[in-house]
Amino acid sequence: MLQRYESNGRYHNVLRFNDLLFLSGQTATDAGDDITKQSVGVLKKIDSLLKKYGSDKEHILHADIYLRNQEDVTVFNTVWDSWVSSGYEPTRACMVTELGRPAILVEIVVTAAVK
Repeated sequence: MLQRYESNGRYHNVLRFNDLLFLSGQTATDAGDDITKQSVGVLKKIDSLLKKYGSDKEHILHADIYLRNQEDVTVFNTVWDSWVSSGYEPTRACMVTELGRPAILVEIVVTAAVK
């Protein structure tokens, strides 16, 4: 069964299909213009959404990570490595690309299993 949550008229922030959750790209521009703060902020948003819809970071199957700047990869990976639970690392891709707005330094798309 397909369930859709948190629509803004253009897309849904979360979709649940059977026991899978699909999160739209999450950003944290409200954290400022620092890659560390945005990375921490976006991971907190992901934690919150996963919890709200019956999952957690240990059930993430895959993450697509988009970074605006190549020089931010090492900093992002430091934040990511301290956040992800050892033994529960998901598959992931990390891409450097232009993002939807100049203020966005990191955006993460997640697919997770429901607990």
